[in-house]
Amino acid sequence: MNSANNRDALDLQEVLRTLRNMECPATTIPKNTRQAGVALILEALDEELSVLFIQRAEREDDPWSGHVAFPGGHQEQSDSNLLQTVIRETREEVGIVLSPSDCVGQLPIEKPYTSDQRSDLVVRPYVFVLNHAPDVILNHEVSEVFWVRLERLITGELLTHETVHFNRSEYKLPGFRLNDNQFVWGLTYRILQRFCSIVDQI
Repeated sequence: MNSANNRDALDLQEVLRTLRNMECPATTIPKNTRQAGVALILEALDEELSVLFIQRAEREDDPWSGHVAFPGGHQEQSDSNLLQTVIRETREEVGIVLSPSDCVGQLPIEKPYTSDQRSDLVVRPYVFVLNHAPDVILNHEVSEVFWVRLERLITGELLTHETVHFNRSEYKLPGFRLNDNQFVWGLTYRILQRFCSIVDQI
């Protein structure tokens, strides 16, 4: 990634053009595979782009309890497609009302690592851009939301390796240290790293 001193400010229109023209590789999803989607939301204010993160609440029934993540969740039968799933889940979790027209692109499918090691779940990230500061109303699944400037993520200044506890073991993993309390790793890190790599080429 480029250093902060060697790049100009991100150009929103170039970011949008790149995302809209990007073609995700065709992926064959086996029948009966569980599907989920997440929203990578960019807030475009005062010529700055920021990324929305959520802190998941501490819950025994949540395999990602307490993790830093993006809004999103599993597809339900009532959802017409996975994009609608992401829009619904975002509204339920953080109260932000997205529309299909806010979606500027999607990233390749990722497979999360869960504590039960199940492999029948795939996650599709969708990228949204908002030109206003949205109202936020948290439900019981989310304890906090916060915005981080995209520039700080792309320059690599927040990249590090830290020890995390997962599946009753300790692992030294790469991630983004956002502040004293929040460390992004795992699925969210992989999605964010892929996105930053795309934008960094602009």
